[in-house]
Amino acid sequence: MKKNTMTSLLLVITFLIFQTVNAQSIKEVSFSGGAPLNTYNPSITVPLLAEAFKRNGILFHASYRPSLRSLKLSNSGVFDGELHRVYNFHQVSKGKYANLLRVESQLLSVSVAAFAIRPLHLSSWKDLRGLKVAYYRGRKNITNILDQVLEADNIIRVQDDEHAFALLVANRVDVVVTTSNQGGKITKNTAAFSHVIEVGKLEESKIYAFMHNQHQQLAQKIAVTLEQMKADGTYTSIVRDARIRWMGQ
Repeated sequence: MKKNTMTSLLLVITFLIFQTVNAQSIKEVSFSGGAPLNTYNPSITVPLLAEAFKRNGILFHASYRPSLRSLKLSNSGVFDGELHRVYNFHQVSKGKYANLLRVESQLLSVSVAAFAIRPLHLSSWKDLRGLKVAYYRGRKNITNILDQVLEADNIIRVQDDEHAFALLVANRVDVVVTTSNQGGKITKNTAAFSHVIEVGKLEESKIYAFMHNQHQQLAQKIAVTLEQMKADGTYTSIVRDARIRWMGQ
């Protein structure tokens, strides 16, 4: 029994040494996200993460892949992490992507909202019952909730928000669910959607980055760095400038 304990201890020490060496030797990382980089969430998270990794001497790369593809690649280690997922990602994805660790510093908070043509009054997910809803596929938190409150025939999954709004103005769905920021920008900047209105906020989502568990120690360092950025004002400055750029696109 003593021998087994010693063996286990040596394995733990070896793992910790590997983690330390691995974190110190990394020169660049590549993250993927399930939304185009010019949409709201990555427009905020990418410059924040780039600065956090830069402060640790690491070059940061970001790319877009369709949401489910992105998750598979990050979970398998092809990418080093995910750009933006909800805080309770493992709960809503039912633990399917167990290799991904949350970087324990919140990057942003977004409102999930409902958009429609007619003046509905929606304040909770249950208010969607009986309505046909379109949303951008791959958003695990939205998928999880809609599957609970709607019949399968009333859920329409599409490749992007623009497609969802196109279905709405064609009267093929009653509601589009997306983030308030992204939906508001699309309806403001697209003439065909100018009569679409936000009819209610359904949920506030806390957004975090996730990293592959081979980078456990580095993920902890990045979380500390992000908190330092919040304390020294860099976080606020980056988010403000990123929002201005995003609105001007």
